[in-house]
Amino acid sequence: MCRFVVVLGRFSNAREVLANVGNSLVKAASMDPYGKKFLNEERHNDGWGVLLVNVASSSAVHHRSVRAIFMDDPMNVIRGFLNNINNNDNVLMMMHARAASTGTPKNIFSTHPVRAVTINGLELYMIHNGSFYRDDIAREASIDGDYASRFNDTYIANLALARQVRDDITRDDLGWLLRFIKTGANLGIALIREDSVILIVGSYYRALNDDRREAREAYYKLYQCEVPGGFVYASSTVIDFYKPNMVTNCHGLGNGEYHKYHIQANNDVQRIDTWRF
Repeated sequence: MCRFVVVLGRFSNAREVLANVGNSLVKAASMDPYGKKFLNEERHNDGWGVLLVNVASSSAVHHRSVRAIFMDDPMNVIRGFLNNINNNDNVLMMMHARAASTGTPKNIFSTHPVRAVTINGLELYMIHNGSFYRDDIAREASIDGDYASRFNDTYIANLALARQVRDDITRDDLGWLLRFIKTGANLGIALIREDSVILIVGSYYRALNDDRREAREAYYKLYQCEVPGGFVYASSTVIDFYKPNMVTNCHGLGNGEYHKYHIQANNDVQRIDTWRF
């Protein structure tokens, strides 16, 4: 399973915001009490990645590594991106640390954010905590089974979603994907358009009334927090144990709650829809 953060907004101090939140994710990946309790996964060391978008200049950095995030230098990637932004540019960061599910591939293609191209030629990125029924998605989307076996479920899910969407991500598009949830779908999905970004971020997990119910709920909890100029969405470990010092007003999303944003170059970031499944 995985831990992730999503940061979006117009920041006068983007360097401090992104580095601060990114460092909290590094700490969460290196020692995850919730992962230890729920899945006996104390460390998320099967690769990491980040998508950084400057909406104002239509520029992006997509970086992935099979190294553990806490054994690498993610702040160097962030600093390189920040050299090319101005104060109050609208930016998006989606950052992810992976702990591969048993039996799933460990390769650069399966490291998040995974990338696909839509029918209309737009780039679609996804980060994911949980699991989908990969082979069922592949069959439904007419993806060759031998091809699908080379990748993890998130890669195939994003590839299949890219065949569904056009110039937007609709509630029906997301609902189609959620039909294939195996354990959970804490998601960050970014559709990169010519002058804006569509962002979907939210949480869903299969709630079972068993002896791991409380541990499961704590593990999959996804927080929305405020930072000056924007918002942070973060996995539970990041906020409960390694909370960045500038985030405030954190609250957990409901199970099945997803938020949709339209991030434009010259406008304040605003949520345009809330979906509940």
